[in-house]
Amino acid sequence: MDKIAEFVRRNRAVCETPKKVEIKEVKVPWYRRPLEHNEFITRKAKDGKYYIHHGEWSKRVWIGPYKNEVETKIIIDSYVTESLKSTLIQKAANQMIHSIIVEDEKEFF
Repeated sequence: MDKIAEFVRRNRAVCETPKKVEIKEVKVPWYRRPLEHNEFITRKAKDGKYYIHHGEWSKRVWIGPYKNEVETKIIIDSYVTESLKSTLIQKAANQMIHSIIVEDEKEFF
């Protein structure tokens, strides 16, 4: 019986070696986390109006048009403020947000 117990103890020691735990960083999408002002880009198009883009949106997706940079700051502030709230009570300034698809940035801006 002692030989069997010794064999089990040796095998247990081998089996009980700590396993490496891989920690994967999970990136939270933009619409599920607090946003910051510096994540947004504002550009003036050839039509003289301003458009806003977030770094995690598709390259072609912009919101606008806005008459001036003051309006763009209001919209960006709205996104930042609403991102801090619970998803159930979020309410963006929808009356001022219109998304567009820009096919060719060189031609548009």
